[in-house]
Amino acid sequence: MIESNNYGILENIYSFAQSLIDKNKNRNFNFARVIFFDILDSSYGTSLRLLDNDKELTDINTPDDDDYNIFHSLLFVRDQILKETGKRIWGLTFTLYPDGKYEIEYDYNIPEGFNEKGEWIGEQDFGEVTEFFDNIRNIGTDEFKLK
Repeated sequence: MIESNNYGILENIYSFAQSLIDKNKNRNFNFARVIFFDILDSSYGTSLRLLDNDKELTDINTPDDDDYNIFHSLLFVRDQILKETGKRIWGLTFTLYPDGKYEIEYDYNIPEGFNEKGEWIGEQDFGEVTEFFDNIRNIGTDEFKLK
């Protein structure tokens, strides 16, 4: 699906997953899985996993995604798929096996609280933070509460 002349983009993601394996080579596992989720215009989430069959290993050493230009790569893949299929991906799961083979799965489900353009449409409740700033606005009034 991704044009072959853009191999370097997928190479960034592959190298990132390979570095996860390299940083944990003293552990027993069957594959590494990197899950990128909520791919928006300015951010994304990441979950890094090493799995021994279906058991997830804990306390793993993780690479720094900034070293691999991951965000640029994800945006490129997202935009390229949108251009080629008319469908936007919101997540990407990259599974790398010790023999170098890999699988890529795309998630087309819109994250909760967002619309199809990636704009936030959900409610934001920041609890104490909102309360704090609301109180600051009341400085100099009878409604200000000194805590």
